[in-house]
Amino acid sequence: MSPSFQQGTRSLAQVLEQIRRCAASVTRYPLDILTAEAHLEDELGIDSVKLAEIAAVVAREFNLPVDRLPRGSKARTLGAISERVVELLAEAAPAPVAAPVVAPLSGERATHPREVSSSPAASSDLEAQVRSVFARVTRYPLELLTLEADLEDELGIDSVKQAEVMAVLVKELGLEVGPKPSQRLRTLSALCEAIRMSRGAVSAPRREVEQPVRAAPPPSVARLPFEGKVALVTGSGKGIGKVIAMRLASAGATVVVNSFHSRDEGERTAQEIVAAGGKALHLWGSVAQEEHLERLFASIGEQFGGLDFLVCNASNGLIGPFDRISPRDWDKAFRTCVTGTYECAMRARPLMARRGGGAIVTMSTSMSQRYMHDLGCQGVVKAGVESLTRYLSAELAPEGIRTNCVSAGPVHGELLGMFPNAPGRVTRWESATPGGQLCTADDVADVTELLLGPKTQRVNGAIWVVDGGLSSTVDGLLPVGQRPSNGHDVRALLALDS
Repeated sequence: MSPSFQQGTRSLAQVLEQIRRCAASVTRYPLDILTAEAHLEDELGIDSVKLAEIAAVVAREFNLPVDRLPRGSKARTLGAISERVVELLAEAAPAPVAAPVVAPLSGERATHPREVSSSPAASSDLEAQVRSVFARVTRYPLELLTLEADLEDELGIDSVKQAEVMAVLVKELGLEVGPKPSQRLRTLSALCEAIRMSRGAVSAPRREVEQPVRAAPPPSVARLPFEGKVALVTGSGKGIGKVIAMRLASAGATVVVNSFHSRDEGERTAQEIVAAGGKALHLWGSVAQEEHLERLFASIGEQFGGLDFLVCNASNGLIGPFDRISPRDWDKAFRTCVTGTYECAMRARPLMARRGGGAIVTMSTSMSQRYMHDLGCQGVVKAGVESLTRYLSAELAPEGIRTNCVSAGPVHGELLGMFPNAPGRVTRWESATPGGQLCTADDVADVTELLLGPKTQRVNGAIWVVDGGLSSTVDGLLPVGQRPSNGHDVRALLALDS
């Protein structure tokens, strides 16, 4: 500990300033937005991985045990973190010094005070390997990954990131099948025990859910269809948004890649486009934050002078039981999907008018007009997006701007992994889809590209469903035991349009 920090002599203001600089060094955010009150996740888009990195840097800066810093809901603002650091610095000395993490020697693994007594010698190699994989995939420091830490509540490792870790563990441990994240496997200790039990188990080959991003085609001598066009794709750091961004770039457009929670992925997407011979840049910001939108569209105007295409792909919405949706969940989903889409469209309006017109594509789900278990929040909010699309199509038409919507069903990719019992649901949805195949991100990009292009000049205010026909059936949409027993129930349940 440096002398200036000894005996807890720093004031709260001084500690806050130092922590703001720590956060800036990790996130590369400007200091002016890293205020004491700003919500780190909702307002600044700092995800759980970055929060863990900030905690590690703060712990080193103040020479504090990282596991004594606040986590989860107690670390939602830099002000809350600063208050906790001041408390720790002010604790009476001499306080017991926590045993340091021991760097691994040859053939040894790093240990943590919590693990010494609780980790049996016979299983230490497995636990070390599991911790190592979690650290590599999540980029968390090893000292945070204790055996009894709650993966979701304490460490903020959500189901999607857990699924990524499981895939790596299955491969590296040579398992036929790995345990899936659930309420029973909330800690690394429980996960290690489940792996021991699953070793040697034989199961059917795993179904691959992730689909590769389609590589951009080689440059053609002929003029590309979107050459000279400028396109903004919100939420395009990964998933469907990334595929759409790369598709538009391969068609000749200069693509503005936008991301918020996925800043690193957004920057990589722009770099991949450029490496493939396309033109792109990344602009960070949340469509749910007015200040961010002001900077985003001001940058587009300054750098390109106008905008031709807008794809409103950024989305938010709880996936889970309907009675678990909180007012905060509704607010976040509405601000991102409906208000964010509206604000982007209205800011794009003058930029497109400068170019003589343009095209906007909003993104919805085919379950906005149907019922699907665990999709209540997104389904309801996306219905609002579809209604907004119709209004925008009429309001913006005088400027030569067309607005249409792509309403996608379940799409192979990261989102499917967020559903409870995802593999079982995918199998059921595939069996219920005419043709037996779910859509891919490339299928959604095909329709998006078509709606932006010249072949749909007379299409405006349309909602184009891309789900392989799944929404035309009822089988597979409902959880087992809740399927209707007759045609009348089907019509009432699905609330089909007349």
